[in-house]
Amino acid sequence: MADGQRAALKALQALGLLDGTGTETAESVTVECHRQVNFDWPIFKHPKGKDFVDYDEDLQAKDIINATRLGYRDVQLVKRFSTVGMGPSQGRHSALPTARLVASATGRSVTETGVTTARPPYVPEKLAYVAGRCFAPYRQTAMHFRHLELGAKLIPAGIWQRPGFYPPAGQLLQGSDASPLNPVARKIRDACIEAESLHVRSRVGLIDVSTLGGIELRGPDAAEFMNRIYTFGFLKQPVGKTRYAVLTNDQGVVVDDGVACRFADDHFYVTATTSGVDAVYRLMTFWNTQWRLKVDIANVTSAFAAVNLAGPDSRKVLKPLTDVDLSQQGFPYLACREGFIRVPGSDVQIPARFMRVGFVGELGYEIHVPTRYGELLWDVLMSAGAAFDIRPFGVETQRLLRLEKGHIIISQDTDGMSHPGELSLEWAISKGKPWFNGCRAVDIVMKRPQTRKLVGFRLSADLHHQGRKPEEGHLVLASQQDGAAITGHVTSCEYSPTVGAIIGLAYAGLDQVEPGSRLPIRIDTGDLVLAEVVSLPFYDPEQARQEI
Repeated sequence: MADGQRAALKALQALGLLDGTGTETAESVTVECHRQVNFDWPIFKHPKGKDFVDYDEDLQAKDIINATRLGYRDVQLVKRFSTVGMGPSQGRHSALPTARLVASATGRSVTETGVTTARPPYVPEKLAYVAGRCFAPYRQTAMHFRHLELGAKLIPAGIWQRPGFYPPAGQLLQGSDASPLNPVARKIRDACIEAESLHVRSRVGLIDVSTLGGIELRGPDAAEFMNRIYTFGFLKQPVGKTRYAVLTNDQGVVVDDGVACRFADDHFYVTATTSGVDAVYRLMTFWNTQWRLKVDIANVTSAFAAVNLAGPDSRKVLKPLTDVDLSQQGFPYLACREGFIRVPGSDVQIPARFMRVGFVGELGYEIHVPTRYGELLWDVLMSAGAAFDIRPFGVETQRLLRLEKGHIIISQDTDGMSHPGELSLEWAISKGKPWFNGCRAVDIVMKRPQTRKLVGFRLSADLHHQGRKPEEGHLVLASQQDGAAITGHVTSCEYSPTVGAIIGLAYAGLDQVEPGSRLPIRIDTGDLVLAEVVSLPFYDPEQARQEI
């Protein structure tokens, strides 16, 4: 209080606001304090409590002294025996008290005893560091500015910016208003996704998939290399065909997937997940430094731009633009071709790679072109599709469409423990080859008694309208009883206007995986909703839509 009074008087004097009639000045106020911040060493024992030295590790003074009595006289050995200083504070609070206790117990000075090695962080971390990075670089696709012109709501996808969906003009909210927690923003998002998904199912849609990883393998040993890296067999994969490629790690966990296209006996083009391509490329180069196979491996993600033209009218849109035979006989489902896209009104022809893949479950063509042609490709397809009411759709809509087909997304529907057996991917593991990356671990984990499995579930659309739809991460319980054990969690869940119900994927206990079983799911409100386990896929189980 005296210090504050003196500061006030000093400020008034500096401002010339004291008339001089008073006797008090800043110099006349005496400030004294005889209190100390810390006690002198040694700190006395608390008469009613424990004498803690390290609060991180729950260590008391007696633990340190007992360590010296057991023969650990060096302070570094005391640290390793007792774990003092190994907690989050890294000895910031406990290092000096420990040194003093060891010095006293061993009859040495603190200088002779020393202290344990301090490790980062050396100073307290700022809250801003905890909040997140202030500098977050991201990449943009070749069609990025076309998405901006169309008013896309952009979302992060790995290190890329991607259009999540395309709201109608004037409905794109900004800042905090665009938060998924905002009911208005949520309503706009859901309406856009539903409209885009129905349009792809009934007409034709176009999505930018340039963020997919791309790896090129060329050389006489390309097929042998693929056969060793991925779980499927690739030695006999026909030229002009694609094949699903699953990658496992040394623990037997599924870590990536993609599509392998064979354009020649010595040429494979493999796609990978947006966030996983760099790790896949590193793994490939790591193994080939040991195998020394005759194959060149190149990460060509940045070299290609890509789109997926999907929907019942996609063949009609593409047919006038290329000489590639797009008929069911000439270009069947899961085939791949190389050709050109003509630019109407000019002599320009865009070199392209075409793949008939079914991630969204409709007749569709994935088209990969050199990056410099990306924006031109988008313009050509949008112009050619205008007569068929073509509409762009975003990654959020794509996730709903693939969910309707029961297709998994690595790192969303998988985690650090998901092996092929839990994901029902046994069909993607070749039984006729002696080795592939992670094969030994896959054999071991799949022979162990299983504890969970990824299943599809369905809920009434009424819950969606009531705002009681389960979200990703919500827990699956063993029963509806209080205190029931957790058997899994929801990995994907959306309302599907095509199916007319809430659909999702979730991990469940082995006694809950049969179609017709009931999954109790605890939602945000604390209530339980009972989902019905159903067979996958939710939509077009005969695959008739994508094979026409």
